[in-house]
Amino acid sequence: MRKILSNIALAVTTISLSSLSSFAQSGNSSSVNSQSLCTADFAYAVDNYGMVTFRPVSTDPNVYYNWEFGDGGTSGAASPKHYFLNGSYKVCLNAFDGNQCNAYLCHTINVNTNSNPCTPIFIAIQSLSQVNSYSFALYNNCATSALSYAWSFGDGTSAAGVNPIHTYTATGVYNVCASAYDSLGNVITWCDNVIVPVVLGVNENTAAKISVYPNPAKDNITINNLIGNENIQLSTIEGRVVNQVINGDGQKVTMDLNELPNGVYIITVNGNIVSTQEKVMINK
Repeated sequence: MRKILSNIALAVTTISLSSLSSFAQSGNSSSVNSQSLCTADFAYAVDNYGMVTFRPVSTDPNVYYNWEFGDGGTSGAASPKHYFLNGSYKVCLNAFDGNQCNAYLCHTINVNTNSNPCTPIFIAIQSLSQVNSYSFALYNNCATSALSYAWSFGDGTSAAGVNPIHTYTATGVYNVCASAYDSLGNVITWCDNVIVPVVLGVNENTAAKISVYPNPAKDNITINNLIGNENIQLSTIEGRVVNQVINGDGQKVTMDLNELPNGVYIITVNGNIVSTQEKVMINK
């Protein structure tokens, strides 16, 4: 993944994740650690684009982590990355191993980036109905910060707009770039690879009937044109299942998203005839 910046002078500090001393540790913190044998202390690094990398001080491989980012986002990864808008956030870490280790600590972090208009970080969402078709969604509310957007899909084609849809004609790895422009002509470009896979062992006639909408979603999401006897799971990108529905013989099911924070999730549909996955975004 790479970021390209033109017409704006930004001083970007390269941060080595192998060196803990390159990470900041806030003095504004609170902790709960009752006779614990482990620590929930952590360090973090903020880049000039609002992306924050977190790293726990503990290196015990038996410890599990639960992060709360203070903006509704969470993660179960050991060293997650999280995008923040400018502001002050109370970030908390719960470290535990199910035995004597159970520690909880919070740091207040401040994010003040100088990127302008914004960094157009995006996700590519593969269609269930057409496996080589992708919709592109901006992940960081960039749609409200820039005047216009330009997309390059890595196959010689391009488009404009906030959430374009593109269909590839061949499998492969494509470097997709999104550029955000402001009224002064400043531009920031974000690029990422999109993998268009070879689909094997899937009943395409069945898969072509399934649809998931809306995407991005707000309050709920609907999986439509089901056959029956499907197990439908919604999980975080780390693999934690946050919602599950068993479909009997209905043609569609609806999942409630009201209790879930904004972010990228995976919907998995497992049935007797077809098994498939699709990325979805919750953006309230």
